[in-house]
Amino acid sequence: MPMMVIWRVIGVSWMARNATSVIILLLFGIISQTYCQEKGKQMYNEFEHSVFQGASVLKRLSEIDMSDFTAEEKKFVELCQTGDADAIYAAARDIGKEKSVLLGKQDIEFSLSLYAFAADALDHPPSQGKLGKLFEQGVPPHLKRSTSAALHYYQKAGEHGHHSSLYNAGRLLARGMTEEDAAAIQSGEARPADFISVDLVGAMAYLQAAATLHMHYPEDTDESLTPLSIQSHGVVSASAAHADLTLRQMADAFIFGTLSEVNDNVDELWRDAVDHLIKFNDTFVATEGRVQDPVHMKGAAKFLHEIVHKHSDSLSSLQLYLALDNLNDMLGPLSGLDESYLPDAAKYALQLSSIELCMERYAATESDPACFNGAISAAVSYHRRAGDQDGATESWKVGKSHPNAATHWKTVLQTPRVYHENLTAKPWWDSSQFSAPSTLKALYENDVTRSQILKELDGVVRLQEGSLRMEEVILNTEGESPTRAVPSTEGLQRIFTPYIGIKNANAATAQEGAGGWSEFGPLFDGVNWSRERCAVVPTICDALRGDKSLCSERDISSENAAFVNSQAKKSTIWELCGSGTVVTILRLRPGTSILPHCGTTNARLIMHFPLIGSEGVKFVVGDETVMSYGGGDGHPIVFDDSFEHHVYHEGTEDRFVVLAVLGHPDLMK
Repeated sequence: MPMMVIWRVIGVSWMARNATSVIILLLFGIISQTYCQEKGKQMYNEFEHSVFQGASVLKRLSEIDMSDFTAEEKKFVELCQTGDADAIYAAARDIGKEKSVLLGKQDIEFSLSLYAFAADALDHPPSQGKLGKLFEQGVPPHLKRSTSAALHYYQKAGEHGHHSSLYNAGRLLARGMTEEDAAAIQSGEARPADFISVDLVGAMAYLQAAATLHMHYPEDTDESLTPLSIQSHGVVSASAAHADLTLRQMADAFIFGTLSEVNDNVDELWRDAVDHLIKFNDTFVATEGRVQDPVHMKGAAKFLHEIVHKHSDSLSSLQLYLALDNLNDMLGPLSGLDESYLPDAAKYALQLSSIELCMERYAATESDPACFNGAISAAVSYHRRAGDQDGATESWKVGKSHPNAATHWKTVLQTPRVYHENLTAKPWWDSSQFSAPSTLKALYENDVTRSQILKELDGVVRLQEGSLRMEEVILNTEGESPTRAVPSTEGLQRIFTPYIGIKNANAATAQEGAGGWSEFGPLFDGVNWSRERCAVVPTICDALRGDKSLCSERDISSENAAFVNSQAKKSTIWELCGSGTVVTILRLRPGTSILPHCGTTNARLIMHFPLIGSEGVKFVVGDETVMSYGGGDGHPIVFDDSFEHHVYHEGTEDRFVVLAVLGHPDLMK
């Protein structure tokens, strides 16, 4: 097989080049030298194994006593002495045996030196593959176990199409660090650099090469490895579909996520789509969510739509999933800006829910992965927003038909991602039966405490606002060290989620500060109260601290344990509340609409306690409407957000509410 390597250049801007992310360039299933030169050499240079030091290997070979050797054996040794790689490899195997023909005894250290000489000095693929295996297993006390070094040698052999090494490199990258590796580091027997982390994209690249080697170089193929490589590539691809990949890693996953040649037209469309996705994301992050560039959203949606619409039959399962998933991420916000996108948003959310990689990622509880549940719930909402009741009903039926997902809904008006049957279901609840709204109402009706609450709220307004709130996290919590300190000037944060549409009456509202819909929180994440934020609004935090109506206080009895899929307090807050936020403060600016959507789960209820600005706010839950919170500022409402709901602020003053997630009464103590 020719040693010349032809590269398939994807483009440097697509590559994630760091110690744990390997982007390998492929053409005809052959690995390029780029990674080995830049990373493999770096890893190998860190090892200082004495076995590779000392006297010259060739000198030791010349010292072998050949007086009793046959002519054939002498010729073999002479080949070794002249640097014949195959002969040295065979000698290394012989000397590593208990009864060596060449030495008359076993000499593991000399055997390892011969393998290393053939692998490094002579670039011999079988020796490189063998050393990879030896490093992976370790040869105590001569050779410390190191998957980093093993990967280095598997990659070197893989450059030449060494089939088992291609497979083994992919296998190691897919596996990453094991418990045994972690224990060795913990005990001081090894260093973190001795082992590798999981890299699913790199694993797919090597397994793709191993699985397709027979198509281009059958003479170098181990027939037993081809089906194993194909199977492993499928398993890793399925894992990569739902892994936390960067955009650039995701771009490469599309290329390596197939065992067929990528159609040139698809390749070009994908490049164009990714270019728009990266530019949209870079702008979004740089402006902390103030700019959701419609040009790049529309550009990405256009190219992804063409891939899905015209080329679905030629795509692998992973490729179709990635195209649909990213298409849905663009169509969600676009449909909030322009209702003409709603039919496509509904169509492709439904299609996403129907493909295997999404259907098998279903949620039975709140903390489960929820591709199917989220996609089919979104499809129902998009159809309803578009006025397509027949489409909504058909999508609703698809949700009900899944054998395992918690989507066996009773009505198209209530389609949360996780639906628990046999819970009392009604859009609106009497707030007086819950302690949290009753406590706040009593405080608000007292002139002194109301004045204090509003004074503290004014302190929130005065803080610097505008950062982006996307993750369910709480910072600098009691009893724990913060991962990032909350700046003393950080106030309201812009809220963004692709599946909840936000529409602003004018561009200024969307651009200024934290935008039309923002949050000061969370104050409470279900476990800890935020020390920094509660220092700004202590009256609200003190009032709700320990409140028994909050979802975090939910009883986990034998009757409802199935709802949380856990035991006692080991249950996560997501399982109890369907959210990582339990108490927070929200602002809605005049002219802003939160478009129709359903919440996460029907195992909770939502309290809104309006502090100021409730006049003119139209609140629709299910098919029931409440104006101005039914009584203005200080009048709490409790609703089931698993019903479709939407909010329109038709007033003139910023609305501020305390939001609390309450436990469903059927599940409380």
